[in-house]
Amino acid sequence: MCSYRSCSAAWVAVFLIATSLGGLRLSAQVSDADQQTVPPAAPAQEQPEVLSRGPVHEAFAEPVVMQLQPGLIAPQQPPPNIQEVPPAERPQGQQFVWIPGYWSWDADRSGYIWVSACWRAAPPKMSWVPGYWVQGSAGWEWIAGYWAPGAAKEIVYLPAPPEIQDVEPVTIQPSPDTIWVPPCMYWSNGQYIRRAGYWLTAQPDWIWVPSHYVVTPRGYIFAEGHWDYSLERRGVLFAPVYFPASVYLRAGFTFSPGIVVDTGLLRVSLFTYPGYCHYYFGDYYDSVYLSIGIFPWFEGHRHHIWYDPIYEHDRWHHRSDARWEERERDEYHRRCDDKDLRPARTFREQESRMARLPESHRQDSQLVRRIGETAGTGQKTLQKFERIDIDTRQKISRQADAVHKFGDDRNRWESPAAVRKTVQPSVEKKTDGTPSHEPKRTIQPVEENQTTVTPAGNHRVQPAAENKTGGGASEGVRRTIQPVEENRTTVTPAVNHRQTIQPTEERKAVLTAPESQRERTFSSRRETQVSQPERVQIPTSPIVGKADKQSFFRKGQPAQPADESKDYMDTDSRRR
Repeated sequence: MCSYRSCSAAWVAVFLIATSLGGLRLSAQVSDADQQTVPPAAPAQEQPEVLSRGPVHEAFAEPVVMQLQPGLIAPQQPPPNIQEVPPAERPQGQQFVWIPGYWSWDADRSGYIWVSACWRAAPPKMSWVPGYWVQGSAGWEWIAGYWAPGAAKEIVYLPAPPEIQDVEPVTIQPSPDTIWVPPCMYWSNGQYIRRAGYWLTAQPDWIWVPSHYVVTPRGYIFAEGHWDYSLERRGVLFAPVYFPASVYLRAGFTFSPGIVVDTGLLRVSLFTYPGYCHYYFGDYYDSVYLSIGIFPWFEGHRHHIWYDPIYEHDRWHHRSDARWEERERDEYHRRCDDKDLRPARTFREQESRMARLPESHRQDSQLVRRIGETAGTGQKTLQKFERIDIDTRQKISRQADAVHKFGDDRNRWESPAAVRKTVQPSVEKKTDGTPSHEPKRTIQPVEENQTTVTPAGNHRVQPAAENKTGGGASEGVRRTIQPVEENRTTVTPAVNHRQTIQPTEERKAVLTAPESQRERTFSSRRETQVSQPERVQIPTSPIVGKADKQSFFRKGQPAQPADESKDYMDTDSRRR
């Protein structure tokens, strides 16, 4: 009996073990089947890529271009705008406004990247006029945005102002606390009159943006000088993003930026693209970028193509450090020579680098970071944040649509059809002071745009002597028409400089865009034949700056410089 019971127990144990093993095998088979029904993650190439380099939103900061020319030319039409929803945190203060993003052409990718929206402390009593893309004969051209007086009810389009060559100071700096502001041309009594340059007393928390001109298809817009907040006080700058078409074309797709640019580290790798009226940040140290006009920000003094208000303010801020400028240049050349010293090009690459660095070295290498992370630049944080609910975020997102609409309206005001009205025989129009009415703008053949946008390839090979005729519409290169007394030369030093410094082999190694497309990303000064001011009545901009007396802005805006007055002209006719 005992033997029988022992055998039975053994058989039961064997049966239980077999059943358990069978269950494990069945479970493994089910698990394998489940894995076969769950698709793998989408390839990285089909996912959005947050970039740690690219354009700075032009409403956040933009250089002052002094040698006027058309904007960036892209070979493809930009995609529809992305619907952006602000993140759950916003900076405290009534002065901060949400300015939506826009598409920017990226030659490295041969495609568009999205310049994310920004929270911006709008300059007091100034309003934002957004930029836009317009189609021309050479491609799609970017027309820069600008800050205008908040009370402006019209836009005035002017003839091309004469170029100013002598922008350097003509007097000794009266005090270390002063900054040189270059001369500018003012339209007065039917002609351009030169406003002399002057020395401006610098302000610790404010940056003076001098008067300048904005190039449009219809004419030149005079952008009045104004005080703007220092870079650290301007708000929150979000990183640009690359979106595959499969993502942004999805029905109902929205985007909420969450990776911000550290404004304290922004200056370490800051560049200027004057042909695009933009700052760039990140890794643009390869010399190939000089060939397309992207310069280190300190080069403005050497080329005189642009004036950099931020650099001038920083130079004044470091006035007690005699070697500050030298160190800026040395650091740039170190990064040119050693690629390991350059910042990462994407947020993902930066995160991978950070994981390999000691904790003590990570903070100073994070050019971009998540919005909730604390910056490690050692600077005092001025910004405070507050939470906003989803309904408020959606409301702000819908308000941003008004900014896009304002840009679309501006596109219609400055359409090539409006330009055609002004370029009917110029010799007849020159004496006609009757303001033109806005013509039909709804149908514009592409081929008719050839008189408003100069193909980039033409100006590189067109001899200056041939430019004196500028008459035939088939030539499409009438690009230097100015007042008669200024029509003596065709100066394009920026283009010549970029042509001579860049070896062909480096260009091929860095840029992926075809050569024909890269040559079309910059062109000479825009032609305009507007002989009299043309005025367009406009609605109030959706973005108007106002100061918050409860915050660090309570000291108020400095007074307008007396030397900036339109009545303060250079009386020496030889310098006009």
